[in-house]
Parts: sequence; structure tokens; C-alpha cells
Amino acid sequence: MTTNGEEEKKERIVTKITKKKAELSMLSTSLFTPAGKNPYYLNRGSRATAIRNMAELRDHLGVFTMEEIPWLASWIEYLGDQETADRLRETPEKFKEIIEERYYALREFSN
Repeated sequence: MTTNGEEEKKERIVTKITKKKAELSMLSTSLFTPAGKNPYYLNRGSRATAIRNMAELRDHLGVFTMEEIPWLASWIEYLGDQETADRLRETPEKFKEIIEERYYALREFSN
């Protein structure tokens, strides 16, 4: 038998989890299907590749230079992910790991 206090605690936890899932879903949408947002252009000589979302970014991880990480952090911030942008600015040498981690954390919430 549970007490009224235990039930309230469970309800608060469920509410917190539901809110967090909704936030992650919105963030996932802004990163995986960023409607109305400009792509990041990866310029290589006379060729430019448009990176439009998190999946395309992940596909091109191997071609970014350390000099591009601050620009990329700004683009990710522009898409709505302040947390990842801050992490990239703090530890740019872990760029690939940060992007991979965020990709896998959010892809289940993408449509």
C-alpha cells in the first residue's frame, strides 16, 4: 500500500520525465529537420557541401578541421542546441565524440 506522499512523488517524477522527453523531441526536430534554417556550408576549394541537419553532419565528421569547430558550434547553436555548442567550444578536440554522442542521444526522438 502506498501513501499519498509516495503517489505525489511518483506523479512529480512522471511529469518531469514527460517534460524532458518533450524537450528532447523538440530539440531533435530542430537538429534533424531544421525547418527554415540555413545549412552549414563546408567549403573545400571550389566545392561546397551543404550540411542541413545532424545526420548530414555526422556523415561528414571526418572532413572538418579544428579551425571550423567554432563556426560549427555557432551553427549548432543557431539550430537550437546550446548545450552541444557550449561543449564544442569548451572541448573542440572532442568534436567527433560530442557530435556522435548527441546524434545517438537524440535520433530516437526524431520523426
